Amino acid sequence: MRTTITIADDLLKKAQVLTGRSGYSEAIVTSLQEFVALKARLSLLHKFFSKRAPHAQRKIKRQRKLGRWSS
Repeated sequence: MRTTITIADDLLKKAQVLTGRSGYSEAIVTSLQEFVALKARLSLLHKFFSKRAPHAQRKIKRQRKLGRWSS
């Protein structure tokens, strides 16, 4: 898709350096792809860590005392 956008020169230069792309369009497309992939990974991490652990710390300690839990 062809579009016209205004991007600060210093931001575009940083994107080119960080992505290793010399062209403006390549740097912008690569930056957007990496941003979307990063947000997807962060979303998965959030879903994973927002759930409660299957074992409560108190239960683990009790099981260790009884010799039924090892780590």
